[in-house]
Amino acid sequence: MNENNRVKNFNAKLNLELAFGQRVRSSDDDHQLEFVDSVNGVAYINDSKSIRLTATRNALESVETSVVLIIGGDDRDNDYSLLAQQIREKVVAIVYMGSNSDKILKFYSAHKMLFAKAFSLKESVQIAAAYALSGDVVLFSPACQNYHSVNNYKSGGNEFKSLVTSLKK
Repeated sequence: MNENNRVKNFNAKLNLELAFGQRVRSSDDDHQLEFVDSVNGVAYINDSKSIRLTATRNALESVETSVVLIIGGDDRDNDYSLLAQQIREKVVAIVYMGSNSDKILKFYSAHKMLFAKAFSLKESVQIAAAYALSGDVVLFSPACQNYHSVNNYKSGGNEFKSLVTSLKK
């Protein structure tokens, strides 16, 4: 499936999911632009499979509302300027973690938005939930491999989904 069709399918699914409060399931969506749940009017999207900047850029382009972005990990000389336009246009807050967290702050600190450094995925989700307003999207799209104490994108995505579920309790 080409990138334009993937983005269109994601937007259609997200609109249905938000309207009906239920997941629209497809076989290939785990950990890639995966709608997890809506809590207090905030949609939570698991994009833990996006371990490259281009994938995170595509994820940001596919979201049509304000984003609280959870990003970071151990990068390999990432050029964060690749995300600058999408950050400027859509992101209202960045929660960053991992060994590259200072680099992320340096790249985007000129943009007028909220920033928070987190030391775990759990803390990242809690901060993002506090920053997000009804109608926003919290997007977990690390743009890095080996993000903070998580073995791989599957375990990170599953942890994110569990943490979002715990927000409802």
